[in-house]
Amino acid sequence: MSVKKLYYNKLLLKSNNKPKTTWNIVKAITNNKNTVNDISTMNIKDKLSSNPPAIAIAFNTYFSSATENLFMKNFSGKTINNYDPISYL
Repeated sequence: MSVKKLYYNKLLLKSNNKPKTTWNIVKAITNNKNTVNDISTMNIKDKLSSNPPAIAIAFNTYFSSATENLFMKNFSGKTINNYDPISYL
């Protein structure tokens, strides 16, 4: 076993937060650095906004409606048993 592999195995064994440690190892191996994706302005209803709460609400609205739209597109008219949610498959 290589020295690197032994080192990473030891890190994982000692870790209290294995998912985080795993991702840190993946980032170290792939040389990925943390990037900051700041959204300073966004076009909301044809108006440019730089208000962070308004931008957050716009994202929330979009993603909330996206899941609802997918659900309606895929399951509209189908009966879903509340006791067995997978019954519609």
